[in-house]
Amino acid sequence: MGEVHWRELYHEVVDTGLCTGCAACVMACPRDVLGYTDDYFPVQIGEGMGHDECVIGDRGCDICTRACPRFRNWESEIDEALFGRPRRADEVYGHVRSILLTRTTDAGIAEVGQDGGLVSTLLTWGLEQEHIDGALTSAIVNDGRGPFDAEPTVVTTRDEVLATAGSRYTYSANPLAMAEAEERGLKQLALVGMSCQASINGSVDAYGVNKYKRKIALTIGLMCSKTFTYEGQQQVLADHGIAMEDVTKINIKGRYQVWTRDGGYHEIPLKLFHPYTREGCKLCPDFAAQHADISTGGIGADENWTLTLVRTARGEEWMRGVIDAGLVEARPGEDDEVAMNLLTKLSTVSRRRWPADRLPEPAGAPAMLPLAE
Repeated sequence: MGEVHWRELYHEVVDTGLCTGCAACVMACPRDVLGYTDDYFPVQIGEGMGHDECVIGDRGCDICTRACPRFRNWESEIDEALFGRPRRADEVYGHVRSILLTRTTDAGIAEVGQDGGLVSTLLTWGLEQEHIDGALTSAIVNDGRGPFDAEPTVVTTRDEVLATAGSRYTYSANPLAMAEAEERGLKQLALVGMSCQASINGSVDAYGVNKYKRKIALTIGLMCSKTFTYEGQQQVLADHGIAMEDVTKINIKGRYQVWTRDGGYHEIPLKLFHPYTREGCKLCPDFAAQHADISTGGIGADENWTLTLVRTARGEEWMRGVIDAGLVEARPGEDDEVAMNLLTKLSTVSRRRWPADRLPEPAGAPAMLPLAE
C-alpha cells in the first residue's frame, strides 16, 4: 500500500462516494479511532482529530486502508490473493468453481429460511461440526417497526441462526459484530454479508490483516443490487396503505413483495423504491458477491431454491460437507435458465456503476471498465 492511511482512504473512498459503508475499516482499526454513523459511513472519532486526520496513521498505521475492499486497486489485488489472477472482462460475476441450485432438507430451516435455506444450513452445520464457534450476521431490532431495522449480531446456536434467518433490505454493517465476537472470545467465525461486506474475505488476505484473516473461517456473500433507506420504504408502504409495523416479511423478486400480520400479501413496483436507494449502493459494482467463499441469491424461476456460486477451495469443502451429510440437495445451476440470465444481467448492470475514470485500474484488469451496451 505504501505510505497511506485514513487521510487517503477518506478522500479517495469516503469523500468520493465509493464507500459502501461495509465498516471493514472500523472493524480493523487497532486504536478504535474510527466510528460508524447512523447513515452508514465511517467517521474519525479520535479526540482532537479532524474528519480526515489520524495521528496514529501519521505514525505509520495503515490498517484501515488494508482492510478496505474499495481502496485503489482493490479488485485485481483481491482477485490475485483469492484466485491467483485478476478476473477477465467476460467474467462479469467473478471467479467460480461451480454454480449450483441448492435447497435445504431440514424442515425447520425451510420453514423460516429465505428461498432454499442454504445460508442457515451452512451456519448450523458449521456450528454443530465445530468448524466455527459463531457467525457475524444481522438481526431484526425488536422495536415494533417490522422487519426493517436490522443490526449486526453474533449467533452461536441453531436457535439463534433460525431467529436471524430471512432477507433484509435495510442495510446492516455485519462486520461490526466482530467487536462482540472478540469480547466473547470467539475464535473461528463465519461472516454473512452483502456483496460489499463479502469482499472483506479478500482484503484481509490480500493486504495481510492477519488478525481477522485467522478469525474468518468462511464468508457467505448475499447477492445484492442495492438496499433502501428505512424512511423511503416507510413512505412507499404508507402510500400503499401499509404500516411498517404490520409487515411480517418482505422479499424482492423483480417486484417488492410484502406479507402482513392479517395474512395479506401485496406487490409493489420496485421502481417506486429506487429514489430511496442508500447512498453507499449507488456506485457499487458488485452484485454477485464476487469475493465470498460462497455466494448465494434467490433469483431463479423456483423460489424454493438458492442460486449458489462456489468460489474458493474452502467454500467447496463446506458445500461438500453439507451435501454429503444429506442436509442440502444440489443440482446444476444451468438447470435454471432464468437464474443464469439474471445473474449475468444484474452483474453486468452493477459493474457499469464503477467510475473507472476516477480511480483507474492498472493494466491487466480491464473488467473494471464500464461494459459496452
